Amino acid sequence: MLLRLVFFVAPIFIGGLGSIVTAYADVWAVAEFRDPANAELLSAATVTNAQGYSIWIFRNNDSKVRWILSLPRNSLDRIRTLGRVAAYRIDDNDAIDVEVEAEKQSVTGLEQPTILGGRSIREILWHGQDPSPTRGVLRNMLDGQVLAIRFFFDTGNFADVTFDLGGAGSAIGPALKIETMADPNVLANARDRDDAVLISANMCQSSPNVSACLGVMTNCMGSNPNELKGDQMRSCMAAHGYPLEGAAPAANADITKSNSKTLTANCTAIGSLARTIMDKRQSGTDMSTLMSVVEDIKEGDPIKELGKQIVIQAYAMPFFNGEELKQRTISEFANDFQVKCYQSGSR
Repeated sequence: MLLRLVFFVAPIFIGGLGSIVTAYADVWAVAEFRDPANAELLSAATVTNAQGYSIWIFRNNDSKVRWILSLPRNSLDRIRTLGRVAAYRIDDNDAIDVEVEAEKQSVTGLEQPTILGGRSIREILWHGQDPSPTRGVLRNMLDGQVLAIRFFFDTGNFADVTFDLGGAGSAIGPALKIETMADPNVLANARDRDDAVLISANMCQSSPNVSACLGVMTNCMGSNPNELKGDQMRSCMAAHGYPLEGAAPAANADITKSNSKTLTANCTAIGSLARTIMDKRQSGTDMSTLMSVVEDIKEGDPIKELGKQIVIQAYAMPFFNGEELKQRTISEFANDFQVKCYQSGSR
């Protein structure tokens, strides 16, 4: 396999460090790369499209895989520093937003995407714990054809760009030292495991004794969920009185809009709060950190007590490793609270 090597030969300012990429448009290559966030010298998979937008994908010394999305060298635009700074989609998969919170609103322990000099976005792409990604964005990149990205600028404008993913694996594999073609059996087992866990979580959310069910679920998952088999999970749950046969992951709620704008606004706010709390939980944030945030809500505000209950329920659920499973859990958790809100408001 022939791979071009691209080295840093002249400065482009990206957070204080940078390079000129002598790459042909949409041709993926392996390059030596210095991470502008911590100055680590790394091997990266990189590509520059015909418009000059570029991607760098690399594994840091903490084993996590990150990427940097950059504007063209000759662009005068600057990426927004807060809020929704970008969005991307691989083929026909769901679009993913890249959002940056204000420092005072961010939660300790959660690594946010960062904006480098107004010209680039840096964020975590994959946890890097397995021999090869089985789900999530990096898996979709390795299997996909086209990556579409929308950058949001501080002027209120945006730019839509695309990257050809053909040949991406030939650069990503060597750069990250991973197998790009995951074993079909490994993929099938991982998805079967994740489905069993998600069905268990949904079952527990509707159980008369949520805490007891979640306790059984956590024990069934064991100390290393990555080694769990779907059949093991189903057998363990059934042995403790929670058979999964016939159960399925809850679909997104099809909620008819209420005639009351107040009800809609309140339920939307509750769903957003539940989504934020579960997102922080799945990102590894300490429960005490979120509880302290809720405690700061003024007395008498009904959202304060509700917020406490949402935090307790979120942390009663396990911390998942797979990115796709995390996102599905976050969505289902938020939807569940919105459904309960609409149901209680329509009685």
